Order: sequence, then structure tokens, then C-alpha cells
Amino acid sequence: MNLKHIMLVLAALTTGLTAGVFFGYQVSIIPAFTALSNTAYIDAMQRINNAIQNPAFLVTFMSPAIFLPVATYLRRKTSFSLPFTFLFVATCLYIVGTFGVTMAANVPLNDALAAFSFQTATPEQIATARTAFQDPWNFWHLIRTVASVGSFLLIIIASLSASDVRSVPSR
Repeated sequence: MNLKHIMLVLAALTTGLTAGVFFGYQVSIIPAFTALSNTAYIDAMQRINNAIQNPAFLVTFMSPAIFLPVATYLRRKTSFSLPFTFLFVATCLYIVGTFGVTMAANVPLNDALAAFSFQTATPEQIATARTAFQDPWNFWHLIRTVASVGSFLLIIIASLSASDVRSVPSR
């Protein structure tokens, strides 16, 4: 296994893990949270936003922004190849649609919610805070989920279409 393969494996692994976290949240947590009261929703989101800030998630989430460009660069040739093209699009999709959206949209919304104290707020203020957070956050989360899953899919396609991948004849 050479550096080109190692970078591709690491890019696929970390992108897939990130896509899995976002997809799982999209199809389970978001629907479940619609039934929560405003106070319970804000409390739960604040707790999740605190819990997700841990080394395992942060390294996994940030790694594709390093591994994908390196894997893409290592696949370049004098003319554009199919694997390079798929990896280039996967890189752009992850950096803009997953990493960029998270940093530009979801994190600021998380920070604003973290500053809100539901313990001292009126029910109307709590309802307003939920409305200001929930719909925009869910929209941007869907965007980053689609981007991370799309990026992961493109990495798989690039891996399968790589010219240096040899098919093993069936026996």
C-alpha cells in the first residue's frame, strides 16, 4: 500500500464516519425532537452541542478537509482522469458543503443557542429562541448531510474507477 492508497482510505474512512453521524442525526434525532416541548428541545440541543465538541468527533470531522485534497492531488495526472475528477468534486463538496456550512451556519447557530438561558426565560422567549434556531439549523444540517453523503459516494466511485485498481478474476 502506497501513500496514494493510504490517503484515499483515510479520506474515505473519515468522510464516511462524518456522513454517518450527520445521516443518523438527520433521520433519527431531528424527527424525534419535533415532539419535544420548547424547553426540552433547547435543553437537549444545548447538551448535544456540548457533547459533540470532543476530540474523536473533531478529528474525524476535520480530517477529510486534509485527507481529501491530498488524495485528490496524488491522483492527478497530466490529463484529468476519472478518479481525479470524482475526488476533486468530492473534495469541493466536503469542504464547501460539509465543513464550510458547519462553520458558517451551524456553529454560529449553536453558539447563539448556547448563550440562551431557558432557565430564566419566559415561555414566549423560549418559543422564539426555538423557532429562531430549529428551522435554520435543520436546513443547514440537511445541506451538510447531503454534501457529506455525496462526497463519500464520490470517493467510493473514484476508488472503483481508479486506473490502478486491478480486478481479481472470479474463480
